[in-house]
Amino acid sequence: MLHFVGVVEDSYDKTNAGRVRVRAFGIHPPRISKDVEDSVPTKDLPWATVLDGSYGVAPVIPSVGDWVFGFFIDGREAQQPMIIGRLPGMHLNVPGQSGEAGEDGYLPPEAIKNYGKPELHRYVGGEDILKGQTLLQKSSQESFVPQALSEETFDEPPIAMPENNFNNRVFSSKTGNNFIVMGDGDESESSDYILMSHSSGSVFQIDPNGTVFIKSFGDQYNTTEGVMSTLVKGSSHTNVQEDWSLKVETGSGKVYINGDLDIECENFNVTARANMNLHAGVKTNVSANGISVLASGDDINVGAVGNIKIKAGTEETKGGFYVQSLHGDMHLDSYKANIFSETYTKISSKGTPAVSNQTVPYADAGHHGIEINSLSTLHLDAKHLSADGTTALSLNGGVIGIKSAGDIGIASTGGGTVGIDDFVKMANGDGTSTANSTFSTTDGARSTQKPNKSSYVSETEVVSVVSPGVLPASKAKVSPVIKRLKAFITGIMPTGEE
Repeated sequence: MLHFVGVVEDSYDKTNAGRVRVRAFGIHPPRISKDVEDSVPTKDLPWATVLDGSYGVAPVIPSVGDWVFGFFIDGREAQQPMIIGRLPGMHLNVPGQSGEAGEDGYLPPEAIKNYGKPELHRYVGGEDILKGQTLLQKSSQESFVPQALSEETFDEPPIAMPENNFNNRVFSSKTGNNFIVMGDGDESESSDYILMSHSSGSVFQIDPNGTVFIKSFGDQYNTTEGVMSTLVKGSSHTNVQEDWSLKVETGSGKVYINGDLDIECENFNVTARANMNLHAGVKTNVSANGISVLASGDDINVGAVGNIKIKAGTEETKGGFYVQSLHGDMHLDSYKANIFSETYTKISSKGTPAVSNQTVPYADAGHHGIEINSLSTLHLDAKHLSADGTTALSLNGGVIGIKSAGDIGIASTGGGTVGIDDFVKMANGDGTSTANSTFSTTDGARSTQKPNKSSYVSETEVVSVVSPGVLPASKAKVSPVIKRLKAFITGIMPTGEE
């Protein structure tokens, strides 16, 4: 075998076998020779086979301009070169007297870009620390980033900088701009790291503390065809500077939080294609500048074990309470009813006869007007009390008392008759009676309006409210003192008492 040292001039092997063309020193004349007849152009150099110690796992093809060492397996025939390895740091040197002054000798022009470039990667030799993506990664390090919904901040972990460490192992691209550094912490714990760096600045790093840091200077996509599970034993914080969205295309979604859940946003919109249920173990509070509730296809049901209280308006706003049901009924049923008005109370009816099929408290058809019924006492107390019936006005009772500190006037205008039946006692009267006077009874005034005396309840439908069911117990921590106090009270109180 004939050994040689040479320089690679061509690495584009169209057979994809990873071969290169090598100009062997002392065997092939320089690329440009003073004797043209002895010149051997690059295209005439034999292809050299590169021995691969990785057995195809990680084959490496020498670059143009690399100095290599090998042998001709066919000896002095020098037509079957094979390359054993590369000679670092020799790509700018040419053998003595290889050409005339000004000639490039064995240095291919394509390799001139490597002039002055250290042979060792900057994460091994420590040189050229300002080249590549190092400055971009250093200058873009974020600090004092606010934690999501917290007063605390965090800093991005610092990315390992190039250092002079011959124990580092670097897997680099040909240009050295894309690389993986396997740091070794034997000499310094700060060197115990793994770094994967891209020429764009995007980086993946595991620092000496085991902290994993991923930073992308472009977009980032995570896709899995199976199940993705995430376990965080500490806290989890996510800051999104633009939009955020989540879509579950099939199946359901669940969120369980042991503590509180706070949501703050500009507008909050929730759409439920079927039912929406809000359950609170203690109380539900709703506060807004304005609140609107609309049931577009069914009823609105409000129920309470305690009281239902409604308050509207202030002295400044003069806001009121309005209920409108122009095409349906309004029913108020209570154990006691109190209506108070600061200025006046007015009840009006247009008198249009009803046409519905309701039967409680009356047969509804034809019913009209305003009627006040009481099985006991009806008391009217006013500074001025006036009753005006344009057709008929009737008072009918077992005992009717009329008392006035002033005058009492009873008159029938237009030639009508004032009739007072049975015995009448008057302080200044003559005791006579005007019998057989016409008297309009209450039933007569009601006409076809016959009350159903068996029930004065006006409800046609009882309120129906969805029960939240059994709510889970609160997860809030209970003080040990409270626990002991509860145990003490339970022990001294009779069974069944609270």
